[in-house]
Amino acid sequence: MRGLLRRLRRDRMAMLGLGLLTCLILIALLAPYIAPYPEDVWEFHVELRLSPPSTDTLLGTDRMGGDILSRVIFGARLSLLLSGISVGVALVIGGSLGLVAGFYRNWISDGLMRIADVFLAVPQILLAIAIVQILGPAIENVVLALSLTYWPFWARLVYAQTRSISNEVFVEAAMALGVPAWRVMLLHILPNIASPIIVRTSIGLGGTVLAVATLGFLGLGAPPPTPEWGSMVAESRAYFPDAWWYTLTPGLAIFLTVLGFNLVGDGLRDALDVHMRRGVD
Repeated sequence: MRGLLRRLRRDRMAMLGLGLLTCLILIALLAPYIAPYPEDVWEFHVELRLSPPSTDTLLGTDRMGGDILSRVIFGARLSLLLSGISVGVALVIGGSLGLVAGFYRNWISDGLMRIADVFLAVPQILLAIAIVQILGPAIENVVLALSLTYWPFWARLVYAQTRSISNEVFVEAAMALGVPAWRVMLLHILPNIASPIIVRTSIGLGGTVLAVATLGFLGLGAPPPTPEWGSMVAESRAYFPDAWWYTLTPGLAIFLTVLGFNLVGDGLRDALDVHMRRGVD
């Protein structure tokens, strides 16, 4: 771990991404305390609608008079929560199926991977849109749709890594000693394939934030007046370019969040890759 942190500190772009994500997480956790007008997240002030940035409202107001800065700050909570839960569920489902399928290598394993291939044959965002459209716009349906469409990524990754490492001598030795299969998978195989899983999860979080914003933009995310970045961008289209601040703030929040996750994911990939770090330590 110390070596990993040392290599990450040498990567300026990874540290930039880590700084962005740290600020975002702190903002989400402290939203009720740092938002200028936390009550405006749920209340309307029509007389203040589309007010430009000023000393009272640093980033202006939206079409209902709500403080945009406050709504973007609270929107960070929703984006991180939905992305974290969706990726976590997809990781558990896909990782478990990929680990079991890669270890046993029977007709059931082949069937699971063929199902994963069917999901991967369809663009994930289109499949998520179809699922939410059928179930109806709601936060829980967004999580369900993204989890059901993203699990094949982790299933395929874990499957390939498990098949590769299951032929190693230490795995065969453990099996020869009579170690239960579940123990071999959890204590011998899984720790040795953790690096690509961590990298894929970090990058996947950024893509999920973008997917959540896309669903919100299409009106399939959290119902109003819940603050959500994608829906804020969708609402601002009718007032652009006159109310430019309305579009800029949530759009910039989405951009910086996705950028942060991608930079951290690239940094972790370089730091955990044995071939890329050879001669650096």
